[in-house]
Amino acid sequence: MKLWKLLIFSLFSLAIVCTVIFGPIVTMARPETPHAPAQLEGIFWQPDQLSSADGAWDLLGINTLVTQWSVVDGKAWMPIANLETWSDLPNWQKIQRQAWAKHIVLGLAGSYQEPYARGNLNLLVEQSQQVIKYQDQVKASDYYFPVEADPSWSGVYELGLILADFNRPVWISIYSADPQANDLDLWLADWLPQNAKVFFQDGVGVGTRSPQQAAQIYQRLIQRFGQNRVVIILEAFRRKNNGAFRAAYPWEIVAQLKAYEGQRVYIFDGPHYMNRASVYWLYLWMHLHYTKL
Repeated sequence: MKLWKLLIFSLFSLAIVCTVIFGPIVTMARPETPHAPAQLEGIFWQPDQLSSADGAWDLLGINTLVTQWSVVDGKAWMPIANLETWSDLPNWQKIQRQAWAKHIVLGLAGSYQEPYARGNLNLLVEQSQQVIKYQDQVKASDYYFPVEADPSWSGVYELGLILADFNRPVWISIYSADPQANDLDLWLADWLPQNAKVFFQDGVGVGTRSPQQAAQIYQRLIQRFGQNRVVIILEAFRRKNNGAFRAAYPWEIVAQLKAYEGQRVYIFDGPHYMNRASVYWLYLWMHLHYTKL
């Protein structure tokens, strides 16, 4: 076992022992926190050839996996009639046996390039319908159309019409480059069809806003659309000086979880940015910070 892995395992084991011995004393000694913890429901995974869906995210209460897409740039992550597949396909049967994938929101057809995706909606809809009709690898509880929208997109009304034509519930995701995004709910209400549900990207990971600002925007979206139609995406990454991204440190994620207390939260994304060590750290923090998980 590598030294760093042994160190993490040893620290985690020590923390577990301390929690078992001293946890009840700590809980009795402090008043119950007045806030409910964030409701961690889902974990995103953006499939690629370098990652696999493997983790301990169910320790945080997560029971839903959202795949970013099942087809990207014309190539499928599962066998689908008339579509080319990637060379290394996920083990979907194994994934569906995991506690954190009790429910799967299946991402449909998308592209790595946002301008291409927005300019080829009809093609992506056609491929998405092929996924819904022909794929038999995943028992999907819901679907996600992975063409992201923001207020700068003048063609977003076409997206609204396309979503309505799905004739079934379908998720989309939105973001805003404006830190305050005061009118984001009004913009969304202008084109979102009734069958569509929304993942709101908090913008913390890319450095657009603070967790507190994201929470305020999220509250306005909930007030207009209701909790059943809007979920906040916690970006579990941070931008580095060179423009690349790293995994967020657990204490950085804590700031987001505290801002989103009591709210439904999905995390982007598990396999790339939230390893087991981070999960164990957050699990212990939640156990000690809140009277009940």
